[in-house]
Amino acid sequence: MGQRWGAVSTERVAGDRALIVRLCASVWFLVLSATSFRDVNGLLEDIAAGRAGPGAWPALLSDGCIVLFYTIICCIMLIRPEPISRAEGLGPALLTMAGTYATWLIFLLPRGPELPALYAASAAIVLISEVLMVYTLLSLGRSFSLIPQARKLVTDGPYAIVRHPLYLVEEAVVVGVLLQYAWFAALPFLVLHVTVQIRRMQLEEKVLQKAFPEYAAYARHTPRLIPGVW
Repeated sequence: MGQRWGAVSTERVAGDRALIVRLCASVWFLVLSATSFRDVNGLLEDIAAGRAGPGAWPALLSDGCIVLFYTIICCIMLIRPEPISRAEGLGPALLTMAGTYATWLIFLLPRGPELPALYAASAAIVLISEVLMVYTLLSLGRSFSLIPQARKLVTDGPYAIVRHPLYLVEEAVVVGVLLQYAWFAALPFLVLHVTVQIRRMQLEEKVLQKAFPEYAAYARHTPRLIPGVW
């Protein structure tokens, strides 16, 4: 009897802990969404008052995608099931933090030359990539996670083209933003960030292989990141 109650107590503690983590993660992305929405509201006010420049509308669409992206993640964190497998230890968590939030350091880099064509290319890449981010996130749905975890093997939509489409479009956003910065700072940052993201992909693949025997066949027929290349 004591062992049974002990097991029930342990499961309850684990369930409560998982719920707290889920709620904290959801609140965090809600805060990020609200912060981005403030930028959207500021742009709308500038447009309405006639203070906006020619880049206001692309910036508005871009920020709107970011709001939607964070809001979707906030909802996913609340409704997704518990993982059936996950990467354990501090290493995967640190890699996740580095890959996810290192991009906030980009704005500390030295700016590049102010060339209108370069800024237009940057805005176009970022906007298209952010739209694809939202689409890919919706395709992934409740299987989304930051730290490598396995819930359901998604192989349709963009995941029928490459195994890591969300990483791909996120990195395209980083490239688009870095076009506005000095190459001697932007290039090393990009190399370092891509290295971290590749390691995250490898850890994620190990988790998925452990959870889903059919992943091996999917991986053989689906490129990791770039069709026809890798």
